[in-house]
Amino acid sequence: MSSFGARGVCALARARTDVAAIASAQRRPRQRLGVLVKAGEVSLPYPKPEANTLDLGTCNVAAVVVDNQSDPKFTILEIMAPDQPGLVRVLSWVLNGMQVRVHHGLLETNAEGMAHDKLWVTDFRNRKLKNSSADSLGARLEDFMIMCGPSEAEHQTSWICGAIEVSNEANPDFTQVIIRGEPTSHKPGYLLDLATALTSIGVSIQEAVIQGGPDVPAPELAIADRGYDFNKSGRVFKFLLKGPAGGKMTADSVASLIFTLRLLEGKGTMPTVAPNMDALLKLGDKCRN
Repeated sequence: MSSFGARGVCALARARTDVAAIASAQRRPRQRLGVLVKAGEVSLPYPKPEANTLDLGTCNVAAVVVDNQSDPKFTILEIMAPDQPGLVRVLSWVLNGMQVRVHHGLLETNAEGMAHDKLWVTDFRNRKLKNSSADSLGARLEDFMIMCGPSEAEHQTSWICGAIEVSNEANPDFTQVIIRGEPTSHKPGYLLDLATALTSIGVSIQEAVIQGGPDVPAPELAIADRGYDFNKSGRVFKFLLKGPAGGKMTADSVASLIFTLRLLEGKGTMPTVAPNMDALLKLGDKCRN
């Protein structure tokens, strides 16, 4: 995936920057929370500790430097991390939850895949952050900007997240996606929403089946589970998709798809405001295979 596609900004070639050097420039050491990653987990920012178990898989952490001295009007943030899809999403989620506004920003990714983001921020009242608030912001960014993926030894081929089921096993040529229900029982325009979401991540629909009730006019339309309540939940959708590169979708494409579909459901994997760490540890991640 290109840096432009993954981050929404043009990638600018830069020399590799030493993340460890930036991390060492921070004024105080911090204890990094462990992240448990299992095959099947799709939403990745949530830490999931488990007793006597720590499988980091392919986890990356960010180095954060907060400068509250150099500029008279803004607090300056510098974030260094290996680039991957969702990095800016997590960053903006935490900033919003801490009631921080980005006034200026330079987001760059070098040819080696290292992201360097520099942001000039204030609070929501356009005031420079107090030293204590700036320090808390740096700590919160360190805690939450942990981006993980399944262990390389795990070859995941199916994903289930709430009413969304994705499989690379069900069809020999394409990725199968089943969506059971709608945000309301019969949401006007939901098929358009789904088609727009699929188009936005670069996949193409090869086949589709829509079932809106038990009295189907043709047998091949009967895709809902037995006992499914159409009046309460709405239609069932089944898509066979070709990934952006042709053939089946990759795990990264599936993660993007599920995140987008969850937003359409109104059940995005991230709230608008970042809760505290204790709340996250209790919440965990409900998307499993």
